Amino acid sequence: MINPDFSLSQDDIESFNESGFLKLKSIFTGALIEHMKNLSGSQVAPPSDNYGTGFSKLKYDIGNDDPTILALMSDPVLAQTMMTLTGTPLFFTQGLGFELEKNKSTGFPWHVGTQSFGFQRREDPGFTIWTPLCHIDPRGQRGGMAYVSKRVLSGEFVYQHINMLPEFMISELSAGHDLSYEDFSRLKNSLLNSPDMGRLLNRFAVEDAFEPGDALVFDKYVLHRSVQLGEGPIPSRLAYALRFSSIDARYDKARVDALAFPRETFNYDVGSPFNDHVGEKDGEDVYQSSYFHDTREARTLGRQSALG
Repeated sequence: MINPDFSLSQDDIESFNESGFLKLKSIFTGALIEHMKNLSGSQVAPPSDNYGTGFSKLKYDIGNDDPTILALMSDPVLAQTMMTLTGTPLFFTQGLGFELEKNKSTGFPWHVGTQSFGFQRREDPGFTIWTPLCHIDPRGQRGGMAYVSKRVLSGEFVYQHINMLPEFMISELSAGHDLSYEDFSRLKNSLLNSPDMGRLLNRFAVEDAFEPGDALVFDKYVLHRSVQLGEGPIPSRLAYALRFSSIDARYDKARVDALAFPRETFNYDVGSPFNDHVGEKDGEDVYQSSYFHDTREARTLGRQSALG
């Protein structure tokens, strides 16, 4: 599943340490890419409500218990690659699928993964391996992602401040008038996606080319956005993402409640109950959650070295 010739250079390691992201060239075999295509293609669906309407299709929790995806976690090259880059033992939490339709879908604006990593404390490490399942040409049809080095601007402040303010924002803005989901969404995204901030982020953004088998690894503080798929031969772009958390992550009940409040207020569904189910009490060990009881070992990268 991992190409046997894949390896990291010292420059790769230093680049990841500085920027928070790294293109992993030809890391996955063609057979694994085909499996990801089949897995994602059979499960992604049009958004059913307000969340994720920038995509033609999306779905959380794809392949969480899939035997092939779980077998990937036992690959020693993947485990060593992630340990070398991140310096921390990790386990696979969930898979996601995203589809952009040509000349139509806009995807997500500038953001960080506050939903996917909303179950854990702000300081707990979290990482994503994003794999486009087709050719991506940033000078042609595009359709990939743009991302900004943490050396330019880290997105940690989004977890620290913006993600913890929805109840306050809603109560203040709704005083004297009805507040819609569109109002709330515009406010939540306005700091990162204002004209001035957008120009700054776009100025420093990186947008790589990808061939099937390439992937992008990035940590949870890397600011990123979707890039629209333009005119060209590809009718839609499908991508599959793997989320990872540190095995010592702790459940953050206040963060989970902060994410739940606007969902309940505006009656929309993010499509995954993950954050609500992986813990109950603040400070609990997420890795030991009963949610992972049957698959904990299979989800863990480098388990023997991680647990001794």
